[in-house]
Amino acid sequence: MTTERRDADSSINGDRAALTLDRAVGELRRGRAIRITDGERTMLAGAIETLQSSVFARLVAAGAGRCVLLVTAERARAAGLAQQIGGAVALALPPGIGLDTLRSVAGVAPKIVERAALVANSKPPCAALAAAGFQLAKSGRLVPALLGFLADDRDDAGLVSIDASDIEQHVRIGRHSAQLVSRARVPLADAVDSEIALFRDEHGLAEHVAVIIGKFDQQAAVPVRLHSACLTGDLLGSLRCDCGEQLRTAVARIAALGGGVLLYLDQEGRGIGLPNKLRAYVLQDEGLDTVDADQHLGFLADERTYEVAAALLEELGIKRITLLTNNPQKINALRDHGIEIVGRQPLVTTSNSHNERYLKAKTERAGHLAEEWSRP
Repeated sequence: MTTERRDADSSINGDRAALTLDRAVGELRRGRAIRITDGERTMLAGAIETLQSSVFARLVAAGAGRCVLLVTAERARAAGLAQQIGGAVALALPPGIGLDTLRSVAGVAPKIVERAALVANSKPPCAALAAAGFQLAKSGRLVPALLGFLADDRDDAGLVSIDASDIEQHVRIGRHSAQLVSRARVPLADAVDSEIALFRDEHGLAEHVAVIIGKFDQQAAVPVRLHSACLTGDLLGSLRCDCGEQLRTAVARIAALGGGVLLYLDQEGRGIGLPNKLRAYVLQDEGLDTVDADQHLGFLADERTYEVAAALLEELGIKRITLLTNNPQKINALRDHGIEIVGRQPLVTTSNSHNERYLKAKTERAGHLAEEWSRP
């Protein structure tokens, strides 16, 4: 029997960097602190949204006056804390400040309290490490805000440690790890001849669905719709958006064309997740539009990526498509990932008093094409 030398960057469970990233995200979601390093500096940090009270107290104590609240530039500008264009903003903590106040300042709670008590540092001591931490938080669908401090690289068996370069590589390259889990015939009201295929991301939290409608030639231009999940609109019939109408229209249109695929992507709220989408709704009720509300929480205007959509199409053997969309970003993203788009079909939906401002923001601020909606 021969023994093979195991590569230093892999384990029985696979790629070391991917495993560490998964574990770091899991720790942040559970309210625990992690260690982020770049080989020279080390930051201990926890996600402000989920941080356990006991961990918060120990983290502040360990920081010995060095702990700061780290928020994105988007959040800092929206909250009037700083006017920085990009990167991380560090807010010094006054003595005795509580976790609830920090969560409010970070945008987890809708009302900002004691804002004047926190002072922004224009040159945070750990900006690059903070940016890596923000990416971990976003991967866990958490508000990108951290409590942390630069620390000696001390040994602590209870802390998951991750290198910032592994996080940066994950963000830059993406992961094409869609695995077919199950597939079954599911007749739909608007497309009786349909199947549903469930795909799971090997390392992520997401599960994506391909709705395979009718019969189509894989070598021809297959009608395809990329639809981001929207529980409120798709399932509950929310009037705040047009997602449910777009979903039903797309299924019926693909069926009428003879066949195609609808990819139902687990990217709720333009990639920020359901909890944050609901927080954004509160901000919209206070007067912000959909773009400003997301940025008020510290996110970009659109956090979605479409590598997984390209991977799903590849798994289905589809390389040439006609895309049902009003969003040019989807066209550009799929082309960047090797999908040939030979045509586009718009999806026209109906506005109402509840979603008119949302639809206007999509066309005027998010670049969606103007034929997206019409008045009743």
